[in-house]
Parts: sequence; structure tokens; C-alpha cells
Amino acid sequence: MAPFDAGAPVPQPETDFRDVLAHLASGVAIVACWDGEAPRGLLVSSITGLSVAPPRFLFCVRKEAGCHDALLRRPDLSVALLGAGDEEEALRFASGSRAHERFDPGRWRLHRPTPPVFGGGVARAVCRVDTVVDAGSHSIFIVETEHVGFSPGPALVAWNRGLTTVG
Repeated sequence: MAPFDAGAPVPQPETDFRDVLAHLASGVAIVACWDGEAPRGLLVSSITGLSVAPPRFLFCVRKEAGCHDALLRRPDLSVALLGAGDEEEALRFASGSRAHERFDPGRWRLHRPTPPVFGGGVARAVCRVDTVVDAGSHSIFIVETEHVGFSPGPALVAWNRGLTTVG
């Protein structure tokens, strides 16, 4: 690792900040809810545990994301923390052009009134939206976990504009 050079030129803020964020390794999760009769979901890499008591996550959703408004309308949702074997599912939820491939009943429990729940991942949680914070181009969702399932294993992680595993 090169030493910090205080005399180095100042980087271009927007381009370099995106590069910085790309190099911030983070777990990936699928967040899903019902939108009327249809299941909706998206991949998030901005998820983090917020507290144990009460059990809460927070994650960020771009306001232009197709699922954003459905999440605002529905208080109940699911969160699936993805594992090493879930890369293909992650790619389905990361790509709008693959939306028609999502929510296969062989991979998802689609039993209303419970939110859609992914059958894979290292953890699955049914949550209720507690607070939504306006954060410019994104909304920060703080959700309280009501039920959780856990299957220990290597985690799927977003890093450098791709997916990799750790653990």
C-alpha cells in the first residue's frame, strides 16, 4: 500500500467517490414486498445491522428504483442476506431486464399476507418498516425484524462493481 501523499492532486469528487464506494465491501440482500397482487423486490448492497434490541436493519433504496414506491406503501417486507450460492439470484434482482425471472415459486415462498420470502441465503427475515428517512436521491429504510431464519455459510459480498464471497 502506498503511503498517503498530502501533496497529491485533489481527485475529481464525483467520479472518485463512486470508485471509493465500489471498493467498500458490503453484504448484499434482496428486499421484497407485495405491490398489489404482484411481488416486487430489489438487490441492495447498503444494508447494515442497526440494533439488536429491538432487532433492526437499515438499507438505502434509490428513489428511482422500480420497487421504491411499493416499499413506501407496504409496511411488511422480507430481507434475504445472500450467501455464496446465491449469485445468480442476486444478478436477477440487480437487473431490470431480468425482472420477469424473479420470484420463481421453486426459490420463493409466495404466501400472502406474508411478504415474499427467499428460500436461500444465509439469513431471511420478515420485517416491518419502522422509519423512512429522506436522504436526497435515496430513502433510508429502518426496519424492525419480526421473524428470522439463519443458515450459516459464506456470505455474498459486493466489491469493485462485482460479487464475490467471503467466509
